Amino acid sequence: MTALLIRGLALTAVGAVPALVLGFLVEPLWGVALFALFVVLQRVAGLRQLARLEEWSRHPSPSRTLEGSGVWDEIFARLHRHERELRGLIARRDLDLRQVAAAGQAIVDGIVTLDAENRIGWCNHVAERQLGLDLRSDRGQPIANLVRQPAFVAYLAAGDFSRPLRLAVGRGEETVLSVHVLPYAGGERLMQVRDVTQSERLDRMRRDFVANVSHELRTPLTVLSGFLETVRELPLEAEERDRYLALMAEQSDRMQSIVQDLLTLSTLESSPPPPEREQVAMAPLLARLRRDAEALSGGRHAIELDADAGDLFGAESELASASSSVTVPSR
Repeated sequence: MTALLIRGLALTAVGAVPALVLGFLVEPLWGVALFALFVVLQRVAGLRQLARLEEWSRHPSPSRTLEGSGVWDEIFARLHRHERELRGLIARRDLDLRQVAAAGQAIVDGIVTLDAENRIGWCNHVAERQLGLDLRSDRGQPIANLVRQPAFVAYLAAGDFSRPLRLAVGRGEETVLSVHVLPYAGGERLMQVRDVTQSERLDRMRRDFVANVSHELRTPLTVLSGFLETVRELPLEAEERDRYLALMAEQSDRMQSIVQDLLTLSTLESSPPPPEREQVAMAPLLARLRRDAEALSGGRHAIELDADAGDLFGAESELASASSSVTVPSR
């Protein structure tokens, strides 16, 4: 039995005692009337407290004090305390959600949350830019209705997310995206979208370069092998042998140049990225490279520098390497 009910019964019993005394000493009807008046007053007081509670419930606020009298004051105090605690929990939850959303926006990859029917729940700005989404209007929409590439629709329909999907989007110079769907939280799904355009371009360049190098090496190797067989099997005059050896040396230099290009490519790929926004003054850099070339030439070559060079952003060491690799014809 609650404290409010116990106190209400006790107060009713207290009001019944004077009514019984009055009815016994004067007239029973007077006793009934007094008891009825007491009950009415008690009921009115309760209705007043309920009116206060009803008014507060329309606009509950932890800063607005809810006061009552008697046992109602304890009830109102508990309600007020629960309201403050609930608002504190909601505030902490909202803070956690804002922090999670901020972390999602800071991720360099695109992030999209999907429900079991692949409807969009949330996405960061990167995903909006990559997939052409707008969270304000696309929330709750099936993502297959917005990203309509057949490969992507088939990927979602198959439900096999063990491997990411490579997806080409855009027109002209296409952007290549790696899409990976990760199940989480029961039936929810997290879709990670990564821009792998540069990686794809480098892989394609590497494959093309290897194919070209294989083709370029095949010719000098064939010529060199033929010359070696000729020198080994045929009796040659000294002058003719020297001519063959010179041609063989030329083919050997050609292969060495190709191998050097491979080593340079490997060095560039394994080197750390240059510092961002490093401004390099090209005029003094080219002047220094010219002095180095003159020192190496020892006066055997005429070296001219005709350049109206400004400043470039990049790594000075790599710009120097690229500039010094230019072959200057002798005069």
